[in-house]
Amino acid sequence: MGKLVLLHKADSIYDDEPDVVYDFTKAYLMAIQTAIDDWIVYYEPVKAGPRGYFAVAKIAQVIPKPGVEGRYLALIEPGSFLPFGRSMPRLHKGRAVESALAAPDGSLKKGGLVQLAVRRLPKLEVM
Repeated sequence: MGKLVLLHKADSIYDDEPDVVYDFTKAYLMAIQTAIDDWIVYYEPVKAGPRGYFAVAKIAQVIPKPGVEGRYLALIEPGSFLPFGRSMPRLHKGRAVESALAAPDGSLKKGGLVQLAVRRLPKLEVM
């Protein structure tokens, strides 16, 4: 099981098309490979726009990015991209939606995991 949150910005320098392909570095290869044939959640960071969590999709395959050393493409299963009816912010009533991003008081942690482009979701958060 490899449920993940993938960060996506509309003005990204990467060749991302959320309904087709996700462009990423080697640092995230192992995590994304665990999500082949599984669902991911797209997240737009606060500084990039208002959407928060905005869609799900299923990763069909991971391939090296042609002509670019150390980069990979996660190919999205055709027809699996499902935008949410409304976006969901990463905070609900002042508390982080993802438990891994929550400080002991429930507020959002600073730096670290919060800034990763690919994050694993704990099993209990995907059931």
